[in-house]
Amino acid sequence: MNRYFFYLIATNMLVNVIVWVPKILLRERFDGAVMAILVGILIGTILLFLFVPAINKFPNLGIPEILEETPGLFRFSFLTLFSIMWFLAGVITLLSFVDHLVEFVNPEMPSLLLIILYLILVILALRYLKASKLLYALEILLVLNVPLIFVIMYQAYTNEYLTIDSMLEVGTHFFEMPSWSAISSVTYIFSGYANLVIFNRVFNKKISMKLLAVIPFIAIGNLFTSIFIPIGIWGADGVGELAYPWTSTADTLSIEYGPVERVITIFILLYVSITTMSILIHWHVALEMVKSMANVKKAGKIKRAVTDWGVLLIFGIISVLLEMMTTNKSIAVLSEIWLDIRFPFEVVLVIFMFFLARRKKA
Repeated sequence: MNRYFFYLIATNMLVNVIVWVPKILLRERFDGAVMAILVGILIGTILLFLFVPAINKFPNLGIPEILEETPGLFRFSFLTLFSIMWFLAGVITLLSFVDHLVEFVNPEMPSLLLIILYLILVILALRYLKASKLLYALEILLVLNVPLIFVIMYQAYTNEYLTIDSMLEVGTHFFEMPSWSAISSVTYIFSGYANLVIFNRVFNKKISMKLLAVIPFIAIGNLFTSIFIPIGIWGADGVGELAYPWTSTADTLSIEYGPVERVITIFILLYVSITTMSILIHWHVALEMVKSMANVKKAGKIKRAVTDWGVLLIFGIISVLLEMMTTNKSIAVLSEIWLDIRFPFEVVLVIFMFFLARRKKA
């Protein structure tokens, strides 16, 4: 099962490169973004190495089962807060996804109709796919997408317009102090591990610590690629004008003798599949937390079905309302606020799991 843990990490890394992280770091490229990458990687690595050994102490158990021995009010409050955080992770990704498609695929496409159709597919998938099936689907999509990722990376690194001087110019601001938002965005690259609060139910073996040692190095490559490639292509000043840095960067790349000339086509295919899985994973975690509060595990089949449909319908209604109320700029603001709040929540989660594991050992 170790490979599925890596898939959760990889999905989080990929979706954040596409949506949130580059936008925030590129905005602060002269104001501490480079230092934020190093500080964020250090913090993310520490949280990773604290959380995984802790969750390893509870094989086949999710956070709802781990908290069964705690007071009822504490358990309810804890699961409520964190289910909201996971739901927001999915809905913000969904809003950005719809905005992307309208912006780069068809500007005349009605975004409200698009999000409703997409929500129908997501809700049906969440209702009928269990955690293990979601992980199998994630594995298939990542295997299919790895060649696309390598194609995009190759075209980006070999692009004739890639300017090293622009990258070095940003690098000269290494000692600028990073902001909270920049560090928060970097640490979220690692946050795929937190999905184990539910997916650990299907992990019957301990996650190898050797696997963890590889993740920080992948994160370094991921972050420096996602930040410095757009800078190298658009310039240290010009890159700040981009609403979606990597989508715009992909739009400048082409494969001269390939079956698909424009890399943006490959990028959109990659984006759709990775984003879909990210939303499914986050909402599955949120759904399972809500269901555990409703204590449906021992309930009849009808009550479980009603609970599933009811919670998913609420997810859909909130998503549609947010789509009607937000714009491109407000989605970006909402995303950044959520990232800033998520960081301390994640630290609390890791510390809490660490002490629970220590208590069990004792």
